[in-house]
Amino acid sequence: MGGERRPLGGGDSVGSIAALLGAVAAGPAFAISFAIERRRGYLAWRDGLPRVKRATDLIALSAAMMMLAALVVVAVAELFQLGFRGLTIDPLGAGALAAAAVGAMTYVASVSGARVTSTGVASLATLVLFIGTLASMVSASDGDWWRFHFSQLGNESGYAGYQFNSALIATGAVITALANFVAHDLEIGLRAHVDTAERRARLFAWLLAVIGLCLIVAGFVPDAVAFPVHVGAASGMVLVFGVLVGCLLTLVPGISRDMAVFSVLVVVGIIGAVALWVPIDYYNLTGSELIIAGLLFAWLMLFVRATRAYADAVTAAA
Repeated sequence: MGGERRPLGGGDSVGSIAALLGAVAAGPAFAISFAIERRRGYLAWRDGLPRVKRATDLIALSAAMMMLAALVVVAVAELFQLGFRGLTIDPLGAGALAAAAVGAMTYVASVSGARVTSTGVASLATLVLFIGTLASMVSASDGDWWRFHFSQLGNESGYAGYQFNSALIATGAVITALANFVAHDLEIGLRAHVDTAERRARLFAWLLAVIGLCLIVAGFVPDAVAFPVHVGAASGMVLVFGVLVGCLLTLVPGISRDMAVFSVLVVVGIIGAVALWVPIDYYNLTGSELIIAGLLFAWLMLFVRATRAYADAVTAAA
């Protein structure tokens, strides 16, 4: 710490240093824990995936865990700094706090890596996107960004822009990893109903992967860099989601009624959110994007639970 007293939160603070160290520790902890459990036979079905896909999934999940660890530490540090205004920490205390933060993040990442599930992966994607977006919102230099759209955050040249675009990229990468988990559960459930279980499950994997790729493109190509590409990726994600819901309702016999009804309601909700922007003009594009994102990720969490239950029902009956 250079012998200087530092604040808990801020640019050059105990929190920023602890966040960096926590992220550096959390990523490898997650990857090592996941690799150890895989060697013990956990998620054996992943052996059938191409080696490149297995590697990219692990990199995506580990990177997302690193980002989440950093965001959590920074958020906690900033919160305590607001509560203890003017407080500075000496090098010894700062070292102890940083070590505690690193230890906590390493433990959480290790436990998460040991038992990776579809629900856990979906939760990771949701947390990274929403916490990353919140961090970008509060650190944005332009306080009027919300008068335009969320993509305005990605146009920031400083930390806020980096945070928002990184959150999009990391979330998209995690969703591409989630695609195989969901497809595996769907295939198990579909085998009890149709002879084309593998083909149908693969279709869902590709649809989810395309949604993830759309998020990645939107993060790599901000609105200010290439407007058509960015908007095309964001719009494409919503359109593919519509196709995904249509496939769920027509190609997955026996899926829970609650999931089917909720899927239809989400589609209706998205249409309503757009209508409240254009042509009703009740709010601006930011409000529409906020509602749509909330609906999409609420649907995603319920979807992965429904597919897991769909598979478990067949397993229990066997």
